[in-house]
Amino acid sequence: MNTNATISSDEIIRWLMVEGPRLETPSALLNGYSLKLREAGLQVDRSTLGAPILHPIAKSSYVFWDLETGPEQRWFVYTPDQMEMLKASPIHKIYTRGEATSLRLDLPGERSRYPIGEDLWAEGYFQYKALPLQFSDETFKVLTLATKSPGGFDGRAKALIDATLPALTLVFEGFIARNTARTLMETYVGTRAGLRVLDGEIARGDGSTIDAVIWFSDLRGFTSLAQSRSEDDLLKLLNDYFGTLTDAIEAHSGEVLKFIGDALLAVFPHQDDVGAAVARAEAAALQVSGTDRPRTNYTFGIGLHPGSVFYGNVGGGNRLDFTVIGSSVNIASRIEGLCGALGETVLASGDFAAKSENSWRSVGPRELKGVADPLEIFAPVVPQRRS
Repeated sequence: MNTNATISSDEIIRWLMVEGPRLETPSALLNGYSLKLREAGLQVDRSTLGAPILHPIAKSSYVFWDLETGPEQRWFVYTPDQMEMLKASPIHKIYTRGEATSLRLDLPGERSRYPIGEDLWAEGYFQYKALPLQFSDETFKVLTLATKSPGGFDGRAKALIDATLPALTLVFEGFIARNTARTLMETYVGTRAGLRVLDGEIARGDGSTIDAVIWFSDLRGFTSLAQSRSEDDLLKLLNDYFGTLTDAIEAHSGEVLKFIGDALLAVFPHQDDVGAAVARAEAAALQVSGTDRPRTNYTFGIGLHPGSVFYGNVGGGNRLDFTVIGSSVNIASRIEGLCGALGETVLASGDFAAKSENSWRSVGPRELKGVADPLEIFAPVVPQRRS
């Protein structure tokens, strides 16, 4: 413990309660807390702050901090190897039982209790502490602290840590709650739509008119696929299909709004530059339909059309859906419906093709259900996987 302390535990608690909730990320929280401990005379050289999280891919998120590099957000995915690594760490005891661990790394018997002990000793650390943060729902999250001071963490250091942990826990729980809400919105509603819901657009009719390129895609022959496959095989096929399209759409700054059975609705919003939105949607469509894509045992169609749509909440009573509605959505859907009959994977309206910098060929005017006049439909002049 450094005797040159410039702040007290009370001042750290005051900082946590006043400034902590205003910080934008857990990284900023851990960075500030670690530096405050150092101001109080505690030689913290490494720290982490972590929690199991609700996320469709990652299972845990944590911040890693050290004095030289500062904070870094990291994700933990529960692969079999990762799970074995977790079970062999002090973290597992905290997540499952709330049991703290303290290792004097200069004592061979203590540092050999966990693989991390040998690793930290090799990096010059003398003591490591893994401490439980008990949330209001009785679950446990983790703070770890490590020091390169040969004296380790003495009694005064322990008292200072113990005094400030409840305030840190309270602020960190707020971060996790907000992260869970945001993840749920992004996962089930979409990134942009989810943020709007979190910002307060939760009443029926809340929303606005936006300009966007509408993407509507549909799996070919889904009924026969469903009848000829087991439920597990069908789910794997759907996840591959949706995953392929979603990755391409999001890679080109589009937003998937919903999955409707075997169909997918997405938008590429824009403010003034429809040509840029057309280029992004076109790139995503050609990415998934091009001949360089590995062949699969299913086919699909994509309809593209630019226009203005209502982007917001519709529904009844307490059950709402955040979506886009308007004639442009209907047109994109009807265009996609022509893909099977015309043997094309990608089709677009004349309004879309006119804004593209690439070549499109007309497949003729077509009557679309619900559209008064026939529309000229176009297919891209590039190699594409035919349906």
